[in-house]
Amino acid sequence: MPGTEEALEAYKLEEKRRQEEGRKDEDTDGRSQEEKIEWLRSRGVVIETPEDRRKAAAQQKQNLEDPAPGKRISFKYVKVPADPNLPCEEIQGEGPEARDNFLTMLKSVFAGGKIDATAAQRAAAQHLGASAQPLGSEGLSTLDQAASEGVVETFALVRPAKSNSHCGVYIYLDEVGLLKQLPKNERACGIAKSCGFDNAEFYGDVFIGRTQVQPAPMRNVDFPLSDIDSAAPWLRRAATENYEYGLAMREVKDALEAKGVQQTVNDDDEHDCGGYKWSQDSESVEILLEVPQAASSKDVKVKFSSQKVTTTVKGEEVLSLDLFDKIRPDECNWTFSKATALMKVSC
Repeated sequence: MPGTEEALEAYKLEEKRRQEEGRKDEDTDGRSQEEKIEWLRSRGVVIETPEDRRKAAAQQKQNLEDPAPGKRISFKYVKVPADPNLPCEEIQGEGPEARDNFLTMLKSVFAGGKIDATAAQRAAAQHLGASAQPLGSEGLSTLDQAASEGVVETFALVRPAKSNSHCGVYIYLDEVGLLKQLPKNERACGIAKSCGFDNAEFYGDVFIGRTQVQPAPMRNVDFPLSDIDSAAPWLRRAATENYEYGLAMREVKDALEAKGVQQTVNDDDEHDCGGYKWSQDSESVEILLEVPQAASSKDVKVKFSSQKVTTTVKGEEVLSLDLFDKIRPDECNWTFSKATALMKVSC
């Protein structure tokens, strides 16, 4: 952090001066440990005590389980059933303003169902390649437990931009719908195809919502039933906006090549960096990280900033990556499978 070294140096000089003056008390210089910490923090030094970590963990748990304080909002969203004989349904939702409420309120909707062993092993082989080991009964049991709790995944149909008033439209789906052998959702696939995603596949019931990121704070806004009509303005613009986003990503690659940076990234290639693998396409970057077998999802914390991803397991930092371009933290997500000791980070 800028200024940290200067602040520490100033602290050392202050310590030396006070010691030369012979000032002593409960510690070594007349100030308590708390006063020293506060002095350093006031000068830009980041200090995290065990008590700070305990408070942060407790607050994070409360934020996930309890309604956030402050303003509450209502918003419309749409359910798209996998059964083509059932109509799409407009639903009224409610929740705290500064949050993507779908990530929590849909967990119970997706909870339940049993993992298909063959599908799970096939998915593990796809992610890990030849190194994939048979999951076994314990691994499948862990996946079943995760499925029973509900895991929400997001798919960006349109990302926030000036052209859409900084509103992103997202599909919210069951992360393990394919592993549960849920039926393919042809209507959801058709909507994604209209947005320019020809190969996107979804399984089981999905939900479509809209999130506005500017002006702050980020919040869920209305996505009415009429917005899944092919004539809806956002849907008519979607393919063009996504194409322009893809061009912008290409420009990033071109800029790298122009600066003489060796360009080895192929959109569909996976790169093994020892301990983690990463891949990217025109829409996102995906990081697959191996974590200790003994870890659980409660032990894992992921922090997204505008140009960095940091992951800790049981309080220990296991990965810190500086990204080439800026990301939107509100669009990032991560999932963890104890059965394969594999965490997926998408941004």
